[in-house]
Amino acid sequence: MNRHYNRNYTWEQIAMVLATIQDCIRENRFIISKNENRRENVDFINEYNLSNRRQKEILQKINPEDFCHSLFNFDGIE
Repeated sequence: MNRHYNRNYTWEQIAMVLATIQDCIRENRFIISKNENRRENVDFINEYNLSNRRQKEILQKINPEDFCHSLFNFDGIE
């Protein structure tokens, strides 16, 4: 497994974080990063012609079983 991946979470921890994220989405307190480091987000949105409403719908359907890993943030330190 990639050394940048972190899978050390319980299902309950994932569910709690996801609930918080989805609360923010419902309250329009979120952004989808579209900067040069997140080109895949822009490409996905454009490829499927996703409106803001549809982006929110997709994010609201994510459940804990969809989680596979987070990334450790090394801030460019290798």
